[in-house]
Amino acid sequence: MFTKPFSRFTLLDKAIALSVGAMLAMNVIVLAQQVESAPGVALVSAAQTAQQA
Repeated sequence: MFTKPFSRFTLLDKAIALSVGAMLAMNVIVLAQQVESAPGVALVSAAQTAQQA
Protein backbone atom coordinates (compact mmCIF):
# COMPACT_ATOMS: atom_id res chain seq x y z
CA MET A 1 0.00 0.00 0.00
CA PHE A 2 2.70 2.50 0.98
CA THR A 3 5.46 0.96 -1.11
CA LYS A 4 5.01 3.22 -4.14
CA PRO A 5 7.28 6.25 -4.27
CA PHE A 6 5.58 9.61 -3.83
CA SER A 7 7.05 11.01 -7.03
CA ARG A 8 4.71 8.94 -9.23
CA PHE A 9 1.32 10.56 -9.69
CA THR A 10 -1.64 8.75 -11.16
CA LEU A 11 -4.02 10.21 -13.70
CA LEU A 12 -6.57 10.74 -10.92
CA ASP A 13 -4.03 12.71 -8.88
CA LYS A 14 -3.35 14.96 -11.86
CA ALA A 15 -7.08 15.47 -12.47
CA ILE A 16 -7.64 16.40 -8.83
CA ALA A 17 -4.77 18.91 -8.92
CA LEU A 18 -6.11 20.42 -12.15
CA SER A 19 -9.62 20.69 -10.69
CA VAL A 20 -8.41 22.39 -7.52
CA GLY A 21 -6.28 24.77 -9.57
CA ALA A 22 -9.24 25.67 -11.77
CA MET A 23 -11.44 26.35 -8.73
CA LEU A 24 -8.78 28.60 -7.20
CA ALA A 25 -8.35 30.48 -10.49
CA MET A 26 -12.10 31.07 -10.79
CA ASN A 27 -12.26 32.33 -7.20
CA VAL A 28 -9.43 34.79 -7.87
CA ILE A 29 -11.11 36.03 -11.07
CA VAL A 30 -14.48 36.54 -9.37
CA LEU A 31 -12.87 38.26 -6.38
CA ALA A 32 -10.98 40.61 -8.70
CA GLN A 33 -14.21 41.50 -10.51
CA GLN A 34 -15.99 42.20 -7.23
CA VAL A 35 -13.18 44.40 -5.94
CA GLU A 36 -13.10 46.27 -9.24
CA SER A 37 -16.86 46.90 -9.33
CA ALA A 38 -17.33 47.69 -5.63
CA PRO A 39 -16.59 51.47 -5.88
CA GLY A 40 -19.02 51.80 -8.80
CA VAL A 41 -21.75 50.01 -6.88
CA ALA A 42 -21.16 52.28 -3.89
CA LEU A 43 -21.42 55.38 -6.07
CA VAL A 44 -24.69 54.23 -7.66
CA SER A 45 -26.12 53.35 -4.25
CA ALA A 46 -25.13 56.75 -2.84
CA ALA A 47 -26.62 58.55 -5.85
CA GLN A 48 -29.92 56.69 -5.48
CA THR A 49 -30.05 57.49 -1.79
CA ALA A 50 -29.37 61.18 -2.49
CA GLN A 51 -32.16 61.29 -5.08
CA GLN A 52 -34.69 59.78 -2.69
CA ALA A 53 -33.93 62.26 0.10
